[in-house]
Amino acid sequence: MKLSKDETISSFSIFHNNVVSLNHNLENLQTQLLHEVDFHFNVIRVTKTKITNVNSQLCTAHIPGYVFEYVPTPLVSGGVGMFIDESLDYRVLERASNEAFQVLWAEFPFENKKNVICGIFYRQHNSPEIFQSYFDETIEKLASSGKYIVIMGDFNIDLLKCASSLYSHDFLTSLQSCFLVPTIDKPTRVCSTSATLIDNIFINNPDQVVASGNIISDISDHFSQFCILKSMRDKIKIRKFNLREFSRFSRDSFNADLSNVNWNTLSDKNRVMWTIYFLLFTTSLTN
Repeated sequence: MKLSKDETISSFSIFHNNVVSLNHNLENLQTQLLHEVDFHFNVIRVTKTKITNVNSQLCTAHIPGYVFEYVPTPLVSGGVGMFIDESLDYRVLERASNEAFQVLWAEFPFENKKNVICGIFYRQHNSPEIFQSYFDETIEKLASSGKYIVIMGDFNIDLLKCASSLYSHDFLTSLQSCFLVPTIDKPTRVCSTSATLIDNIFINNPDQVVASGNIISDISDHFSQFCILKSMRDKIKIRKFNLREFSRFSRDSFNADLSNVNWNTLSDKNRVMWTIYFLLFTTSLTN
């Protein structure tokens, strides 16, 4: 995946991985994925961090060049987090955590562009009604804001089963009602007996997508997802200057040109001033 320099500067790139314990797999996340992919993502989201209400004070997760925001889980599993490029402005909108789901919302302002509201979810396997109620209410409110929306995470809802699963059907219907579309359409968790599409990145501005997809890795039993949106940030403006070329400068030719100037066109007063200036100039030039 190669982008031009201008595309990289102006794009807004996001990455998600279900790490199945951030404490155990953070180093693998950096070395096996971020370094091998060789692309600087603006926001790295992680789910199933296993940062809990009990051990959150011991959390020391760090990636150089990023600020870490997270929401712990009240259970032994779950939890979400965002590693945000330290050059980005942002504000946390909401942190929510219960036995049904964990979510972190943040807003990113961009000059002369729409703001981007990003949410990272981890839905537990229990209480799907509580999750769906919160999800419907929240995305309906966000959709009316007129801002770009990016929602990602591990939803534990298989979109490949929309025709046979009521939960999958209702979830997809909620997304479509707010003009949110999935950028991932291939299974994100594959094992010997099943292939499910339970991780995704949903956006309401599909025309801005440069690239999206899964990244296969062995960090966990989930693939990683990424999405790159174009023209979210202004390109760096380069000031242009006109400079004279002096690499072929000839001192003798320059003196000769000055000597051939018709100074008689100057008044007596100006002629005296220019004579003095010419003598001083040529003297300093020949020294």
